[in-house]
Amino acid sequence: MNEQVSVETPEQIDINFQQAGIGSRFYAALIDTVLLTLISLVGYYVNRRFISELGDVVGNWLGALGGIIVFAIFWGYYMVFEATTNGQTFGKLALGLRVIKDGGYPIGFADAAIRNLVRIVDFLPFFYGVGLLCMMLNRNWQRLGDLAAGTLVIKTTRTELKPTGTRSHVGNQSISIPPRELIYTAWIQLALVTETEFGVIREYLARRATLSGYRRSELARTIASPIVEKMGGTGSIGYNRFLEEVYMLKTAETTEGNTEKTDVRPDGSGANE
Repeated sequence: MNEQVSVETPEQIDINFQQAGIGSRFYAALIDTVLLTLISLVGYYVNRRFISELGDVVGNWLGALGGIIVFAIFWGYYMVFEATTNGQTFGKLALGLRVIKDGGYPIGFADAAIRNLVRIVDFLPFFYGVGLLCMMLNRNWQRLGDLAAGTLVIKTTRTELKPTGTRSHVGNQSISIPPRELIYTAWIQLALVTETEFGVIREYLARRATLSGYRRSELARTIASPIVEKMGGTGSIGYNRFLEEVYMLKTAETTEGNTEKTDVRPDGSGANE
């Protein structure tokens, strides 16, 4: 199995993801299916109670409404959760999986809608028979819904980020960060930021002024999400500001380290005098 998939963003930043295989995706789907089955059973029981307790006319109307609601929950569950929770359902969250665009960006509602409408075909003839066959024939383990929406399912751990291409050297490009209070220092752990990740952060901050607002926001989220995750960050995160603070703190740490390493002669004079 090819566990790694590499995508290059239009900004020429190469992002290597660990793909989710059939096993982990099967168990994630099983968790989601069990949850939805329980919801359906509760809905069926409530419908029967409506019909028996409220009479034929009112009971049937409310029962039909309940059936529509259960149907909407069953088919809308994947779309809503994947579009609003960074590509994760309860099953994917439990197994550490996430849906992303094949360009490395988070998915939107349209992407979630497409991949999950095609889920009906993937489910045939029973429990993802067509989807499993498609995944086995595809080197990126994509089912038909993934192919239609241009999405991948990845593991949220062991993600490697690195600059690539001819524009990957920031060189003399300046990084402009406005002076303001640091708000994420309480849980930023610089020791968890690898040199590769720091290089990507530096690359992004140096060139973000040339990007559109949407692309800048999406790229900042793509770069920052795995770093925030391993640091245990919670709540609403401003990814641009988070990357700025990591860069500032890391740069300050490096500067202090270089100062401490200045060569001093036994007589106390500096080596560079």
